[in-house]
Amino acid sequence: MVLFTASGNARGVAGHTGGPFDSVVELCILLGVLAGDPDGEKYVHTLFDEAGHRVPIQYMLAAFRGKIPASSLLTYRAAYSGLPGHPELNHPSADFSSGRLGHMWPFVNGVALSEKKTVFCLGSDGAQQEGNDVEAARLAVNFKLDVKLIIDDNNMTVIGPSRDVLPDFDIAKTLAAEGLAVFEANGEDVDAAYAAISKTIQHKGPACAILHRLICPGIEVLEGSNHGHDAISVDHAVKYLKKRGYGPEIYGILHEMQGAKDPRVYQGSSKEKEGNRYVFGHAVNACLDELAPGEAERRVTVIDSDLQLSTGLSFIRIEEHPEVFHNSSLEGIMERANISCAAGFGFNNDKQGIFATFTAFSEMCLSEMTMARLNYANLLCHFSHSGCDDMADNTCHFGVNGFFLDNGLEEAPESRLYFAADAAQMFAVVKRIFWDKGLRTVFSTRSKVPYILKENSEERFYGPDYVFEPGKDEVIRPGTVGTVVSYGDMLYRSLDAVTTLRNEGVDVGLVNKVTLNVIDEESLKQMSKTGFVLIVEAWNRKTGLGSKMGTWLIERGYHVKYSYMGTHRDGIGGTWEQIIHQGLGPEHIEQRIRELL
Repeated sequence: MVLFTASGNARGVAGHTGGPFDSVVELCILLGVLAGDPDGEKYVHTLFDEAGHRVPIQYMLAAFRGKIPASSLLTYRAAYSGLPGHPELNHPSADFSSGRLGHMWPFVNGVALSEKKTVFCLGSDGAQQEGNDVEAARLAVNFKLDVKLIIDDNNMTVIGPSRDVLPDFDIAKTLAAEGLAVFEANGEDVDAAYAAISKTIQHKGPACAILHRLICPGIEVLEGSNHGHDAISVDHAVKYLKKRGYGPEIYGILHEMQGAKDPRVYQGSSKEKEGNRYVFGHAVNACLDELAPGEAERRVTVIDSDLQLSTGLSFIRIEEHPEVFHNSSLEGIMERANISCAAGFGFNNDKQGIFATFTAFSEMCLSEMTMARLNYANLLCHFSHSGCDDMADNTCHFGVNGFFLDNGLEEAPESRLYFAADAAQMFAVVKRIFWDKGLRTVFSTRSKVPYILKENSEERFYGPDYVFEPGKDEVIRPGTVGTVVSYGDMLYRSLDAVTTLRNEGVDVGLVNKVTLNVIDEESLKQMSKTGFVLIVEAWNRKTGLGSKMGTWLIERGYHVKYSYMGTHRDGIGGTWEQIIHQGLGPEHIEQRIRELL
């Protein structure tokens, strides 16, 4: 487990070691139980797992069962390896799909209802924070389902110890209150763990074994640390393997690994790259800095969902404005409750709530955002990890349905969606919209993006004098023979393709649609006078901008060639390769433009 999860670190595709490493004890016990039921008469032999990031367990089982070569484990999370960051059924290595916490236990209830057998589901203290799991417990008890949860309580989530995040939350008491039989044990005491799991299995009806341990037990530095959540570093892995008696013929494999890097040099943008998801936090700090003493705490609250290190909120809490976090605290993995709480804070017209998580998880917040809109709440959301670029976590983590959030009626208060192209523009967008009323949503990618440059220049397009104007499209390159419309991380890729054609004398234009869901009438009119309009985005081709702008043009009687490109295929793991797999690289954009000329 240590060796092959460390390969993710060695290749630069990240990964997770702690969860799967912790669960080896219960995994071995459960495999023994299933071995005693070779015909599957008593048990469903799929070991479902709520925590999709513990997928190394599934890949190891696939190797044990001969479904994949054992050597392939060393390609964990690499592009086209068939071993992406979460289990997905379109790969032979997986027996089920998982990846969004709180989603698997309710699903497993249905499996138990259908199969009339005992079904096992591996759980975690992080997943148990999700409200879905409480509802799943209630349903399992009501239906008297033979569902057996084996929960790894390693007291750790991404941000830190679970009992620091939610000190008054007790998994055993919560599940017992819903009617489950609960058995607890030290997960690193094999005899005690076996006894707890045995009692769980023998109990008629829903039951769970809660196995308490520190994350990464026995791994120096990582034991009991939130750093154990991610893929173990090569250095720590080598130390551990040496301690276990393995020689250079084993750990030396890690030193030989190299990650695949995007070889392309992009025209029209800088070599320097910045993470817009981090810029969000810095921009919020800049807005709060302008307030009088005590005003930030009175007027603003920031609520996280365990991902502040990834969404830029940590720069607010740790570095400059901890006062806007309630008691400088953490809020746990409870997206629906958290976003509603932030919205409720903004029910007072003088105040606003700020909420952040991954774009994929915005789909879990749709109903709450509807109620926030109906209550005229002031809510600023930041959804990072948008699109598919740099997403080794794969399809379940693709953030491609951002337009779902624009679901209010035409009479309803505006719920504007913003997606900046580079760090300078991101800062300007947040600064400009920070005190606007109502719902505002800002998107960013997991990947870093370069700065957009002026034509034939090293000067940044979005310089120090740039002022963002909500609702207005921005002409990056004027053109007459056709217009490419893009935004976010696809703008610099589109600019590369457009630059190639402009260097050939083909006068193709490029427009940056920063405000995604507001129609800029003058911009549409100008586009219609060119030979074609091509939308290029990393969002879902079925639900993104491309599925809408054609209608906007037709409604206004504009007659122009129209095409759109977006994410439309299941992921293949890896990082930058995801974009190429979707046919969204500059070469693909250039080809589509030539077809439209």
